[in-house]
Amino acid sequence: MPDYQNLFNRDFYPTPVEVIDQMVGMSDVAGKIILEPSFGSGNIVKYLNEHHAKEVVGCEINDKLRAAADGVTVIEKDFFNVTSIHVSHIDMIVMNPPFSNQADHILHAWNIAPDGCEIISLCNDSMIGRSFDRNQKVEQINELIDIYGHSENLGQVFKEAERNTDVDVAVIRLYKPGTGENEFDGYFTDEADEPEMQGDGLITYNFVRDCVNRYVAAVSKVDAVLADGNEINKLTEAFGTFHIQFGAFRTSGSSSQPVTKEQFRKALQKRAWNWIFDKFKMNQYVTIGVMEKINRFVERQSTVPFTMKNIYRMVEMIFGTRKQIMQEAILEAFDKICRYSDDNVTYVGEKWKTNSAHMINKRFVVPYMCRYDSRWPREYVDISWNGHSRDIEDLVKALDYITGCHSEHYSLDMHMRECRVPWGCWTYWTYFRVKGFKKGTMHFEFQNDDHWAMINQAVAKVRGWELPANVKVRKSKTML
Repeated sequence: MPDYQNLFNRDFYPTPVEVIDQMVGMSDVAGKIILEPSFGSGNIVKYLNEHHAKEVVGCEINDKLRAAADGVTVIEKDFFNVTSIHVSHIDMIVMNPPFSNQADHILHAWNIAPDGCEIISLCNDSMIGRSFDRNQKVEQINELIDIYGHSENLGQVFKEAERNTDVDVAVIRLYKPGTGENEFDGYFTDEADEPEMQGDGLITYNFVRDCVNRYVAAVSKVDAVLADGNEINKLTEAFGTFHIQFGAFRTSGSSSQPVTKEQFRKALQKRAWNWIFDKFKMNQYVTIGVMEKINRFVERQSTVPFTMKNIYRMVEMIFGTRKQIMQEAILEAFDKICRYSDDNVTYVGEKWKTNSAHMINKRFVVPYMCRYDSRWPREYVDISWNGHSRDIEDLVKALDYITGCHSEHYSLDMHMRECRVPWGCWTYWTYFRVKGFKKGTMHFEFQNDDHWAMINQAVAKVRGWELPANVKVRKSKTML
């Protein structure tokens, strides 16, 4: 391993490929011209070329590293000598700058980047989001993050690197908007460029174009609204205090605050992305745990420009990984039911603790599902809406995916209320017959042997388990 500590300086930390993966994340580098401002030993350059960047241009102040450069067009020795003229043709900037002057690198990248450029940079996490002991440059960077992008803590990702450190590292992603006549260049695509895969028909070209057109039209009118508001306010100020103001404002309860065009743009962009995701109704199909991961993805995606191309790419990412998402949801639901009691599980090998195969029994028990208070006794089963109830709903979602049914149904709580099911009596709900007891437990039994076999087979297939020969589906079914 090279002695980087002595060979170069204290800021030289080659970026591991797994960290670059986290940096680039959802960004598409293929076919783009990308600037790497301090390419060092070339790890980021190599990654970008392997992921089909059209061209990588860069700078490196160290003579030895610059002389050994491969796959990069050197445009300057010192990044701070680069002007906007040098990089007017680039699409992205991807960098791991020296942390000793990281703020200067990030601000210079922003200042020289052309309109529409995406900037991705590592930095020390201590620089992000702190309201105390921040200098003016760090304040500027945090303002840029608030308005034009987002940051994410990656943790101590250099702890096991070839040159290691236990510093907490963050990634900053900024999107520089267009201005003037070119403000919305690239927001629309031709129908000929429409991807073949469109979320199983859930999203069409005209629908996407209409969404983006609404967003663009709204943002385009903000300048006129602000200009008219300023003019009206100036005309009326000669008459003294006036309790009516004209302009753009963010309302919160009974108060309101003025907003700039960029604040409006980011707020509307986030709202538009969330609206698009709501159209997929993912919460109907995935478990609570998996949905939390999707929500984190949505939160990051909401900072990405609301263009037709980005919408299509997001749809491809969600539905391209749908099988993986649902596998995770099925395993999560399966494990929760098995953890409640050994009686819920049949062990196929030694013991579950040895990671040998096991399966949900046809009949299983879930604790703390029902509530009964002798002070206010009820004749009918009352469901306690807690984590265990949600786990059962998650199991139903997993079965919906496996069986392909996706039928609309009442929640278990609503079913019990509508049917007024007495304590200790069986009732039929979705895939089960169920019976609640005053002590809080609820018994579940699969109505259909095929459904029971299918979920056990789906889990066994993902985990590579061998189940008994009698656990089989009578008819041909579509499995994971």
